[in-house]
Amino acid sequence: MASPSQPLYIPPPFVGRQREQKAYRQLLTLSSPWLLIITGQGGNGKSTLLRQFATQTPPDRAIATLQFANEALRTDALNILDKLAEQLSPYCSEQKYELFETMLQEGRKQLAEISRTMSQAIYVGNDASLQGASLSMGGEGASVREQRLQIRAMVMKALYAQIRTLHRPFVLFLDTCEWLGELEGQEIGRWVFDELLPGIHERVQQTGQGCSAVIASRVMPSLSAIEKHEQWPLPLPMLEQTAVEEYLSTLGMQDALLRQRIYEITHGHALCVSIIGVLWQEQQEQPFTLADLPHLQEKFNERALLEFIQERLDQRLKPPFRELTRYGVLLRNFDLPFLQAVFSEYFSEADALDRFHQLIRYPYIEAIGNQHYAFHDLLRELQAVEIREQEPETWKRYHQRALAYLTPATQTPYPSDWYYHAIALDEEEGMSDWWNAVQNLHYTGTPYMRALFEVAFDETLQLNPLSQAQRAFLLGRFLYSSYGPYLDTALQSYEQALTLFRQVGDRLGEANVLQAMGDVQQFRDDRDAALQSYEQALTLFRQVGDRLGEANCYLAQGRVALKQEDYQNALTLHTEAYQLYRHIQASYSQARLLFYRSLVYEAMNDQKQAITDIEEALTIAQQLNLPFIDLLQNRLDDLQKGTP
Repeated sequence: MASPSQPLYIPPPFVGRQREQKAYRQLLTLSSPWLLIITGQGGNGKSTLLRQFATQTPPDRAIATLQFANEALRTDALNILDKLAEQLSPYCSEQKYELFETMLQEGRKQLAEISRTMSQAIYVGNDASLQGASLSMGGEGASVREQRLQIRAMVMKALYAQIRTLHRPFVLFLDTCEWLGELEGQEIGRWVFDELLPGIHERVQQTGQGCSAVIASRVMPSLSAIEKHEQWPLPLPMLEQTAVEEYLSTLGMQDALLRQRIYEITHGHALCVSIIGVLWQEQQEQPFTLADLPHLQEKFNERALLEFIQERLDQRLKPPFRELTRYGVLLRNFDLPFLQAVFSEYFSEADALDRFHQLIRYPYIEAIGNQHYAFHDLLRELQAVEIREQEPETWKRYHQRALAYLTPATQTPYPSDWYYHAIALDEEEGMSDWWNAVQNLHYTGTPYMRALFEVAFDETLQLNPLSQAQRAFLLGRFLYSSYGPYLDTALQSYEQALTLFRQVGDRLGEANVLQAMGDVQQFRDDRDAALQSYEQALTLFRQVGDRLGEANCYLAQGRVALKQEDYQNALTLHTEAYQLYRHIQASYSQARLLFYRSLVYEAMNDQKQAITDIEEALTIAQQLNLPFIDLLQNRLDDLQKGTP
């Protein structure tokens, strides 16, 4: 129950959108088109409309919702399948759902084993992930990706088996799908749109039940696997004046001129209208009047309007909601315990739950799943920058509290948001910690790794060019190692990093990017481009005196020569790298080089020298307790078996 000091909460009415509601009702009666696509700018009410659709869905239909603002869904295909199966379980065979859970557990177990194996393989392979854990010049990388696809297909097959027992029509809602267009979400997005969504529709249709789906996104997604006649694009316009006036009137705003003025300045932008509605509801001694509104804008300017709204929120919201609204944007997401820890001065044990429930009712707070919430990104980007520039001590205090709350008591991995707050506090030190975490081979290919990139790309951080360059470089490596089919995206990220490193005059960074670009080009079998990139990187490594980078380029060039069956050149380049590794006492790299040079000797039918190289590599690995000892031992056994 709300305390007497809090305003009585009035649930916001749903107004307007008759055209869209009619389209949805019609969709449910059609076999084609079966996919309704709602597009519109941020804050224009797409998610609210989907929730309204759900309430209007006949009770004899099954409903499932995927909210891609939920980080766990947009970074892990198995989480998506799990969420769907759970929501469908009341309408399907219990036995098939239990079978799905078994397959899901087995799939996750297998993925964990693959990640463990990859972390060992990458130690031997190229430091930029060796073409996705390749140990034999590219073939093994494709194999690892194929294993992952097979695991996903296995779990998806179990979901399809469950769907075939569905005993009623099905409606699937996919919300905030713009997240699937971001660099780190593209692989999941293509799978959802090209495979999962049409696959679900096909299986439901096979049961004789109807299947409809609704997508909400700021931009039109790519739907190449779904025929055009099966799609129903429906751009979402601003709210009409009658809808805005109805909304405000329902809240108690009787002044017709005020309602008209609000429509004129907002142009019917749903989020802005709803926030002004909050200000009206929360008015205390000072009434909300025409004087509170800015001059009429000839053209709707969302940012300018939000700046006005931010000022009014600061002036008119009653404490502590004014402070929680202003400073809560410093958190990427929150639940009640997190909010209490960071803003302890605004909560007591007696009123914490009431205040939390009041806060999350505000229209600028979005539910993102698992009892977590987030401030609308438009508000976050606007207010966080102002706090950082105008209230640096406050910025520091709340980020310090968040960091302390998220610091684990044991040595388990830090939550991904820990790095966000660390970077916000001290960009240089925080980015260094983030850099180390992203390069931790145990996280390769995991949802946790994708989450690390998401926090580094948070718009409120405003990183300097060097940090942006480092971020783009590591994102390129991540995309290269995890998403083999998306090498173009990895190259785009590398090119961005290259431009930024050149802007700041970081020749070592430039060299590392060029070498990484060569790895991608080599993987694509674009050997001339790869050799050109390696040669440019080699020149830069020599200029800055980086002998390790120089040796790595020789190794990379030698691998290209091996692919070209230019064995003598490959041997020369590998030997040059070997001598440099020995000179600088880079024992780890030396063991790795010996592994590759053994491949050259084997191709030259010199089994004896190949064995010698592997034996030396094995000795180094055992002395340093490197994680690929078993791999080297297996290779040695294979070579010895083939020795006459």
